[in-house]
Amino acid sequence: MSVAELNASTMASRELPVSVSCGICGSDAFTVLYPAGVAQINQIVRCDRCGLMYANPRKEADHVALEAERDEWDFTERNRQRYEKERLQVRDYVATRSLLGRLHPDRGKLIEVGSSCGYQLDALRSEGWDVLGIEPDRNAARHATQQLGIPCITSLLEDAHLPAESVDAVLMLHVIEHVPDPVVTLREIFRVLKPGGHLVLETPRYDTLMFKVLGRRERSLSCDGHIFFFTTESLRRAASLAGFELDKLEYVGRSLTLDRLVYNIGVMTKSRRAQRVLGSWSRRLSLHKLSVTINLRDMQRLYLRKPAS
Repeated sequence: MSVAELNASTMASRELPVSVSCGICGSDAFTVLYPAGVAQINQIVRCDRCGLMYANPRKEADHVALEAERDEWDFTERNRQRYEKERLQVRDYVATRSLLGRLHPDRGKLIEVGSSCGYQLDALRSEGWDVLGIEPDRNAARHATQQLGIPCITSLLEDAHLPAESVDAVLMLHVIEHVPDPVVTLREIFRVLKPGGHLVLETPRYDTLMFKVLGRRERSLSCDGHIFFFTTESLRRAASLAGFELDKLEYVGRSLTLDRLVYNIGVMTKSRRAQRVLGSWSRRLSLHKLSVTINLRDMQRLYLRKPAS
């Protein structure tokens, strides 16, 4: 099926109006893996040329852009989980911070693309880095600035207009799966990095036993805000197209509260009733007070370097 054919069908149905080409090779030829509403709100396809999985067609703005529209930041159940999750997951990057420290013993300027509430940057600042957040969600950026004192630009990276070769290191953790054009974003990071600078890039991976077993029920696939779904090979290819060289690859897990774990299980059931029942039991048992670290090797963390010359 071509993009032209898909646009014609979606215009007729008035659903999900924007169709796109492959975010890596630009091909319009694809195979449908999951129709819209099966795995998530968008239809998920696989490029027939390079194998990249992506949402197509999709909404004009994904949830990252939509977050910037919100004016209120209430301590709702959703935001409580967000605070807890982000504070907890700082511990998942102890080794990453240590490696960056060894690579850059004099520290320097570090930015986080998609810095959210600022907890990771707060830890890096305590280790001597001059930090800056880039976060389109104005409320999360406000939390980072007002509660933690983290300087933050409230925009997408491409709209921040950072000077070329002005940054020593960049973090982009669980963001590239949301951006409308991954290679364009990676090229902008490449532009602002100094020669010899490093990018730490992390995202879910879809060449795993977990994905093969769960299919449409896989947790990260089910997130409506995810519009790209990378295997290790497709992510490495995107990074290479932007000019990066790979220094190190790790398959990692994440820390989460038992409350969040139960929430994820609920999402995987695809049943609203099951989600309500699990949520009720989670609150009764105060599962947000307990945490666990799980490594199913379903997350990939790449340490990428801009060549020195």
